[in-house]
Amino acid sequence: MCHNLPSNSCRLAVLLLTIFVGCFPTTAHEFTIGPCQFQYLEPCTSKTIAFYVFSSEHPKDGPVLLDSIDPHVPEHIRLNHTNKLIVHGYGGSIDFNATKMIRKAYLRKPNTNVFIVDWGKLSRLPCYPTAAFNTKQAGECTATFLIGLQANHPEFSTRDLHAIGFSLGAHVLSFTSNALEKSIGVRFRRITGLDPALPFFATARPHWKLDQGDADFVDVIHTNAGVYGKIETCGHVDFYMNGGQNQPGCENDQSE
Repeated sequence: MCHNLPSNSCRLAVLLLTIFVGCFPTTAHEFTIGPCQFQYLEPCTSKTIAFYVFSSEHPKDGPVLLDSIDPHVPEHIRLNHTNKLIVHGYGGSIDFNATKMIRKAYLRKPNTNVFIVDWGKLSRLPCYPTAAFNTKQAGECTATFLIGLQANHPEFSTRDLHAIGFSLGAHVLSFTSNALEKSIGVRFRRITGLDPALPFFATARPHWKLDQGDADFVDVIHTNAGVYGKIETCGHVDFYMNGGQNQPGCENDQSE
């Protein structure tokens, strides 16, 4: 459960997580354990969670950094096109290989925008326990960002945004959708979970992990089930690629 984390740090982090999960604090908290940062109900700022947008109409442009509270998309990006949202997992970032591959695949389609949630400072290695707990902060900040985006751009539909989450990112989207429904009365139409993370989420309460109640349609792709990814079904449709546990060729993949 605490792979790559020193045993003492692991025990301390697990203890802290147990305390906070059990007490459900209503006040904001932020502190660090070595390299590991913990946030709960903290204000959303680009210092810890950054939001970017790419457009297939301008493939040579780099990522556009957007304000986390009051986002304004440049006029040349049309938000009435197809919109995707990608959230990376543990140890990821905007440049994480899986994030880049998915982004580039979608941007090959015309009239498509891809939003990236970079919460890498809250999910860095070797801090899995705090990263797992920070999914709530990341998810609720993503909801705040989307609410601001829709307020500033009426042509943008949060409900019609297709959200894709990898590993811990899948659970981030659970918190996002729940926060959206609580705040503005809408949830995502579709969430795609790519290997939703297993450690700390095997027996978590439904509102603390991705499940069928988080969108009208939840589809889940399992490729590392029972290891780092969840093995049980958690969507309306679950796909177990090559049995869901081991993927031919991945061990020798040298891509970055």
